[in-house]
Amino acid sequence: MFRGDRDKDTICAVSTPHGVGGISVIRVSGPQTLSIVSKICPFLPEHPESHKAYFGSLKDPQSGDEIDEVLATYFKHGKSFTGEEVIEISCHGSPVICQSILQQLVFLGARPADRGEFTYRAFMNGKMDLVQAESVLSLIESQSQQAARLALRQLKGSVSHKLEDIENDMTWILAHAEVGIDFSTEGIQVVEKSAVLSRLERIEKGLEELVGTFKVGRILKDGFRVVLTGLPNVGKSSLLNLFLEDERAIVTDIPGTTRDVIHGDTSFKGVKFTFLDTAGLRESVSDLVEKIGIQKSREATGESDVVFFVFDIEQGLSSEEVTILDGLDPQRTYILANKTDRLSTLPRIEEVQEALRNSKFFQKTKDLEDFFKRRVFFVSALDKKVRSSVLEGLVKEFADLQMENTVLISNSRHLENLSRALENVLRTKGLVESGMGEEFIALELKEALIAIHETLGKRFDDQIMDRVFREFCIGK
Repeated sequence: MFRGDRDKDTICAVSTPHGVGGISVIRVSGPQTLSIVSKICPFLPEHPESHKAYFGSLKDPQSGDEIDEVLATYFKHGKSFTGEEVIEISCHGSPVICQSILQQLVFLGARPADRGEFTYRAFMNGKMDLVQAESVLSLIESQSQQAARLALRQLKGSVSHKLEDIENDMTWILAHAEVGIDFSTEGIQVVEKSAVLSRLERIEKGLEELVGTFKVGRILKDGFRVVLTGLPNVGKSSLLNLFLEDERAIVTDIPGTTRDVIHGDTSFKGVKFTFLDTAGLRESVSDLVEKIGIQKSREATGESDVVFFVFDIEQGLSSEEVTILDGLDPQRTYILANKTDRLSTLPRIEEVQEALRNSKFFQKTKDLEDFFKRRVFFVSALDKKVRSSVLEGLVKEFADLQMENTVLISNSRHLENLSRALENVLRTKGLVESGMGEEFIALELKEALIAIHETLGKRFDDQIMDRVFREFCIGK
């Protein structure tokens, strides 16, 4: 996507969202920025001061007609987002005005920017590494407070700094291994085996910690994907509407009303939630459409982060429901005993608790009392307080992993590379323990170092660049 002499072009694009607004910002970056912009912004001085905004009339250089009153902010080479000479033109937020200014810039020699080209240039000019460049997109696309905070931490270098520490340890081992190869014929041991193993164990621990954070990092970035499942007519659609605070699903007393997967997004305490209401699970179904809906329900359940298993507490927990429950993973399952508003006495709750205790599902849990306390809710879809009480419990499960200082990865590319690096490090450790020569150790560890360099962007090719920057909008 970005090749050849295109990096030497002066580029321009609208960096604010398209449409009508109070103001729009047009960014211009490249070696000819000042000479081009000065022709339409004659109020700019010959030697403008960096990071200073200048006010004046932007004009058509051919006719002299005024196009708009603008603010032009100048950033000198090395002091801008891209690392190049940059001018940001703040104009009135009319698409007609923006298009007119862009036409003038292109006429004078600038080129329309490609997707993500400003961020790409920032990366190429050493203003940020590839992890930070990806976090720019994550920050722009963040749909919750937690996602924005995570992206900002990554932009500030939380992941990059940890990877650089790992890289330094790898480089130390490789340097001593290379020297060891040179002195191998003389029988000189350059560094103690214990010192190498100590560094490798530190590297292993660091990579394991990063790889282990991906699930939580992805949830903080993209939100929880929560599926409501259970038999027909237990109140899943009513609960969906309650959690979304919107009448998204049709609610009737007729079993099998929901045929397809219905989903909607909401936010609670800065975390995004995507709820999915699924067709009720039952074995004896003759309707082809409902059969397809049930199959989609099973697929959605398998792909979800969290499962809300819903049943009608008035009817009790049936053997069919126990069978469904036994097939679920206790680590990501919450149980919602619905329709408590229809109960007149409490013993029914105790009966349900006893039925749950005797199921195979609960035999897979380590602490029954703790599970009941944190994961079983007796609710009514008519009670609006249920939303906060259930979601509060879910958010608390991840509270310790959402600390501001926690280093998390949330990008699948990072997971792939770091998992590969971890495998190489484990093999390197095995070679050291078995007393293999330095040349074998160096060969294996170099592969791990390559994976770290690919993550940070110190080693890349066109495929990696296209994969990273093709998701960006024009102007970013």
